[in-house]
Amino acid sequence: MNGCLVVHGLTGTPATAVSLRDALLRAGYCVSCPCLAGHGVSVDELAASTWRDWYHTVRVAFGELRKDVERVYYAGISLGALLGLKLAMDEGWGVRAMALMATPVCLGTLEGLMVPLVRYSPLRWLIRSVPKDFERSVADPDGRRRYEESSLPSIPTRAVFEISDLQREVMAGLGRVTSPILMLHSMDDAVAPPKNVEMVKKGVSSDIVEEKYMPRARHVLTMDYGKERAAESAVDFFGRFA
Repeated sequence: MNGCLVVHGLTGTPATAVSLRDALLRAGYCVSCPCLAGHGVSVDELAASTWRDWYHTVRVAFGELRKDVERVYYAGISLGALLGLKLAMDEGWGVRAMALMATPVCLGTLEGLMVPLVRYSPLRWLIRSVPKDFERSVADPDGRRRYEESSLPSIPTRAVFEISDLQREVMAGLGRVTSPILMLHSMDDAVAPPKNVEMVKKGVSSDIVEEKYMPRARHVLTMDYGKERAAESAVDFFGRFA
């Protein structure tokens, strides 16, 4: 049996990746969809966690899944995609193939300017969290409503700083990634601009890196227009490496 590790994004929960999980289950995969450390409870609990805590969740879930299946595939959305790259850096071909959605090796212009401004000034003690702009993340009104119901209402600034540290860790080791990769992205993604696709393609050592752009969607592809198509694309891609 083949297995797949499915990992959600920052402030999210496994419920935000249901469309992907269900498509993999229908295709016969054993699916593990853990809730990342610090997620699923409160903004304060997320603020107290680090990227290493999040990655520990992924490593533990990967180790458990590997005990039960012949091959392990990986699918991640946003932070989940970034953690997947880190896992592939450390595990090599132990990650058979990857579907990375809305991969944020760099953030949008607004975040890129604001993060260092807040982190390295007294503002870090004043701005502890920022409200989420759900419309910026999901174009589909129904998907946006469900995203609001299954994720935290704001983002701790400490969590954004941790994302920045994880980005540096991943960018420094991208050349160690050799697994086949399918990159699913939106041209309208303001959180993780489309240039992320080229940055990953140029940085990894994988022989196979394919890209597919999802029309009408924004950042959280697992909850937006075309979520079923995105999920089926991942399933089809994995099937080529069975």
